[in-house]
Amino acid sequence: MRKKTLAVSMTAAVVVLTGVVALAGTWRPADLMARLTPAALRATPARLSEVFPSDPAFQFSPPEPGSYRLNRFKPAPDGTVLTAGGTRDRLHQLIDGKITLISFVYLTCGDVDGCPLAFSTLYDIHDASAQLPDLRQDVQLMTISFDPERDTVEAIAAFAHPVSSDPASAQKLDWQVLTTPDTAALQPLLDGFGQVVDRGGADDQINHLLRMYLVDRHGMIRNVYGLGLIDPRLLMTDVETLLLEEAGK
Repeated sequence: MRKKTLAVSMTAAVVVLTGVVALAGTWRPADLMARLTPAALRATPARLSEVFPSDPAFQFSPPEPGSYRLNRFKPAPDGTVLTAGGTRDRLHQLIDGKITLISFVYLTCGDVDGCPLAFSTLYDIHDASAQLPDLRQDVQLMTISFDPERDTVEAIAAFAHPVSSDPASAQKLDWQVLTTPDTAALQPLLDGFGQVVDRGGADDQINHLLRMYLVDRHGMIRNVYGLGLIDPRLLMTDVETLLLEEAGK
């Protein structure tokens, strides 16, 4: 069971804490939904966040999609990564053209407020995306290991197998499970995203701040989520806001 803390209590607080700018008087009429592009906005239900139940751990309701604008923080860094299939690639090539939710993780993490929470949230989004089959054209999920010595290609392939072998995977969001060749290749990615990692922990544990990043299809970081804000409803509301921005709404 996921443990979530530090929930904010008001929609206005969410708008402030997630680095967005509210826009008065820009509520999206429901009858425009069928005419919006990209394809994900023609999917049902009317709001992407509606496929997720409200969680008592999050004492807020997400703002209306498109009622605010997400800041452009900085470009996402580029670097060499390895896919679960063993292919060496560049991160920019993998995120180019899709809105991407990215989290840095490591597979042996035991902190319930760390990687397991990120994995759980991404699994929730991945499973629910079967109800939004058009979404996969525009959006993807991504995890990048910050423990390349243990999270080898073989290890991440085993982790990714339930996702890649899912019979319904063609209807769900792509989930790219990545590692790096070594810590030297990893460090520019950590520095560029601002992901803090401390390798001085006992019992081979790696201390880190849980973060999830929203990157638009042009490679710009548009939001950063920490503990207490990693709610699928909020994440998908921000995704829908980016889609509306692209559609000029």
